[in-house]
Amino acid sequence: MNADAVLRELTGLRALARSLVQGGDADADDLLQEAAVATLEHPPALDRPVRPWLAKVLRNRRRMDVRADGRRSVRELEVARSVDEAGDAPDGALDRARVLERLAAALVALEEPYRTTVIRRYLDGQSAAEIAAAQGVPAGTVRWRLKTGLDRLRTALDHSAPRWQRVLVPFGLPGVIVKTKISLIAGVMLVLLLLGFGALIYGWRDGNSDRAPPPAATARRTGSAAVGAGRSGRVEVAASAPAREPLPGQARATVEAVTLVGGSVGGRVINWSTGDGVADAELTFSGAGGAITVASRSDGSFELSPAEPGSFTLIAATRAGFLPFAPELLHSSVHVELARERAVRGITVFLFPAVDYHGRVVDPTGAPVPGARVRLLGTPSGEQSIDKLDTEWTTDNDGHFLFHAADDAVFEAVRGKARGWARLSGDVAITKQLVITLGDAPAREATITGRVVDGAGAPLGEVLVRAQPGGPPMGKDAPARATAFATTATDGTFTLENLDRGFYQVEAEAEDRAPAVQRDVPGGTRGVTLKLDAGAALAGAVESSAGVPVPAYTLLVVRRDGASRELVLARSIVEPNGRFEVHVAPGTYELVAAASGWAPSMPVSATAAARDLKLVVSAGATLRGTVVAADGSGPLQYARIMREAHGGGASAQPANPGTVTRADGSFELTGIPPGPLAISIGAGGFHPRIEADMTASDGGSLGPLTIALTKLASGEQPMLELIGIGVQLAADGDTLRVERVIPGGGAAAAGIVVGDHVTAVDGVSVTQLGVEGAVGKIRGAAGTTVSVTLRRDDKLVPLVVERRKLRA
Repeated sequence: MNADAVLRELTGLRALARSLVQGGDADADDLLQEAAVATLEHPPALDRPVRPWLAKVLRNRRRMDVRADGRRSVRELEVARSVDEAGDAPDGALDRARVLERLAAALVALEEPYRTTVIRRYLDGQSAAEIAAAQGVPAGTVRWRLKTGLDRLRTALDHSAPRWQRVLVPFGLPGVIVKTKISLIAGVMLVLLLLGFGALIYGWRDGNSDRAPPPAATARRTGSAAVGAGRSGRVEVAASAPAREPLPGQARATVEAVTLVGGSVGGRVINWSTGDGVADAELTFSGAGGAITVASRSDGSFELSPAEPGSFTLIAATRAGFLPFAPELLHSSVHVELARERAVRGITVFLFPAVDYHGRVVDPTGAPVPGARVRLLGTPSGEQSIDKLDTEWTTDNDGHFLFHAADDAVFEAVRGKARGWARLSGDVAITKQLVITLGDAPAREATITGRVVDGAGAPLGEVLVRAQPGGPPMGKDAPARATAFATTATDGTFTLENLDRGFYQVEAEAEDRAPAVQRDVPGGTRGVTLKLDAGAALAGAVESSAGVPVPAYTLLVVRRDGASRELVLARSIVEPNGRFEVHVAPGTYELVAAASGWAPSMPVSATAAARDLKLVVSAGATLRGTVVAADGSGPLQYARIMREAHGGGASAQPANPGTVTRADGSFELTGIPPGPLAISIGAGGFHPRIEADMTASDGGSLGPLTIALTKLASGEQPMLELIGIGVQLAADGDTLRVERVIPGGGAAAAGIVVGDHVTAVDGVSVTQLGVEGAVGKIRGAAGTTVSVTLRRDDKLVPLVVERRKLRA
């Protein structure tokens, strides 16, 4: 697509641009220009309508700008107030001069090829495509060099923040006041040029590119700080203080009185894999007054203390080397309510490491396929909508590609007319190896289009719409299918792309409205209408068994349908009084609250519009144990232990986080609800396993256990070690359908076959138990038996089935 074509199409979208900004025609023109640059650098496929694609680009650019504006507003607030305090004192001017010297040294010291790439992009104004042509490398390589170069510049400068930012204010530079793609670095470059460093930079670039740069003035970081808005609205820096924390996922949130007018919320950012604190993570909260970004300290701790109390949502949590939590703008499920002079402490925010996965594309014979185009189709949660990782790769001569992605991400590989799909499943997460086999299959070019309206039929913009693969089963060997996401335009329209011709469940959700769902929608359907009514509120509070409010928890709202439990809503809530209010469609629901360090509440049944609901969490039981290698090589650190239970909530604050082992392999798992207990244990390079045959009591203790994991042999695929009867079950109306029978298990010996329907376990109907409860009853000790009632050919068949050790 050439520049003239882009400009012609964008001219027709000026009205949309005006509706997205608030600053008038000038800001609309800026947005159109940014969209034009993005379109020319990443043109759309030629076989699709251009105008809708450009409209989507406009909306995406606006969301990114809003997020950047929020971060910048915090920096500008600190800059402006700091300059006001410093005034025009001589030492202040000298300080700024010294900082400028440090900025220049950091740029000059930046190694190649990053130095030249950054200069070409942000001083010469060249596009990634122009730089790629000049340097003879792919545009993707240029973008990687830019990212790496900017990250290294930030690292070199961060030790003097915010002093190095203050130097920009006296010059009134665009890097501080005006939005740019990389406003911080652009401002630095302009300062250097204005102070006469431009000749040095350009002279070095043109005549001395092969010469080693002069030594830079550097300083090692001696500590990190958290940045947050204090009582007066200014940004304050708090020194880090090491503290002994409970194992990750086990700490209870608390409330305390403070002198902060806007209240406060604080906690730690935790590495999901290790339980260690994550330093320098950026958490962006959006509220009525705009967005505030805070940074975690060296131990991962953070604090948000705005000038005024109010409602906030966590719209992003990011750190280099980790998968971003960055859901579609305005659609985060993590909500924070701050109260005057009250602080909620002990919040945990998880980040998942961006693990190196090795992908390989092969043909049906297993031979590698070089030059295959691989792309990420999507993840079930859509938590990387704003801050995306790489989503496209090309395989090398060995059919190999290196990637980062979230669990259950779906990938498509194409070479010529051959296609294949694969999912990043649990075994891939252990082996770090993903294989995509190409075959003869149709392209996934179907779309689902439609419109979202309110109860009166008026269009609703900025509504999140998703298409979940569903409908009638497509078979266990069917290719992996991805969840598709879209947000509605101002006229309420949406387009869900990259779908096959199978069935999908199409859902729409917006804040303070009841979700809307249409089931069994075939890929390719046009004109779907989703109506988002105001719905009815479900309101109440979460408290402990002692009657004390629980200030942080994940609320799960579930609709029962026979043996199945459909999760309608999952929301992580921080509120000093433990209160909540959510909107649902008419009907009956079950509500459960899960809070770190507490056993989940018993389900509370309620009809829509019920208020003053009370969800009570209890102390639960504590399980202690140690995880070791079965070959006697010693304890295993960082093994993850979780209750075998359904979860829910955002990855940043899951409802069932479990915990990890220490260096000596020990762990404590707290907040275990009363009743039968089964836990899953996994560690990198080992076969995972499930331990059961335990019963928890509120306030009681279990263990200590010693759990031995078997190491994976070279090239071996992981096998789940467990004790059970050897069936895989799925909800099917009022029964559980047998999807798979494991050879050698008690179910196979008792004559259970695929297609049988389990109606009761130990005399209790599965409608009452649900999938999770039925599986809990089936678990037990090896050699014991369980009573199972089957429905087969409209007859009830009672069986007694032996529990056995299995590997599946």
